[in-house]
Amino acid sequence: MVCPADTTHSPAYGDFLRLDELLAIACVRDEADRTLFFAAHQACEIWFAVVIRHLESARAAMERGDGTEAAENLERLPNIMQVITQHFDVLSTLTSQSFDEIRGTLGTSSGFQSAQYREIEFLCGARDPRFLNISGLNPGERARLADRFEQKSLSSAFAEYRDARAAAGSPGAATSVERLHDALAAFDDSVRSWRVQHARLAEQFLGAAQGTAGSSGAAYLWRSTERSLFPEIFPQPRSGEPAARSANALS
Repeated sequence: MVCPADTTHSPAYGDFLRLDELLAIACVRDEADRTLFFAAHQACEIWFAVVIRHLESARAAMERGDGTEAAENLERLPNIMQVITQHFDVLSTLTSQSFDEIRGTLGTSSGFQSAQYREIEFLCGARDPRFLNISGLNPGERARLADRFEQKSLSSAFAEYRDARAAAGSPGAATSVERLHDALAAFDDSVRSWRVQHARLAEQFLGAAQGTAGSSGAAYLWRSTERSLFPEIFPQPRSGEPAARSANALS
């Protein structure tokens, strides 16, 4: 006889995940298209938080000299970015009319103002100080970005780890450094792939129109595909990485 699970000392699934709280603040009770639009963006922000935790963990591991743990954290990130990209694939199923109607309710709000994504850029080493002063950030978000801007970047942590391994001349040092280098490159490329899909989505719905936050919309997003998260490590484009559609799209 199979005994029922003892639920007196362990929370139920929904309680463990705090689903009542999560769904109460999630935009999942609107009409279908709006639910899809907002839930996709909220899900992306949750995944951005997961990316940030992994980047922080990888940086701390490199500072301790633990290249294996750092690589394990970094090597998950392309899979996470693939999931985020698929959220944009789902958004592409909206009709132009529905997208325009939803966009008309956003005012000047835009994914351009995602503080967590800017945190990811700053954590990695892509630090454009202009993003510290963009509109649409609340005081807490602006303070977090300013703090990230002053923190050690992953690029710097990797350079210190690489130089320390080279100086020590320990067995397997080159292999460890190469594994980390490859993990950083794979994450960088996965973010570029996501940017490409974001640019295509904006082009599909906006054409040449401006973004809601006043950016140049799809043209800005195409230009972003040229940038690396790790400009100190990868100052030049690497072969095989996602490329922008054309030079004209970047003007």
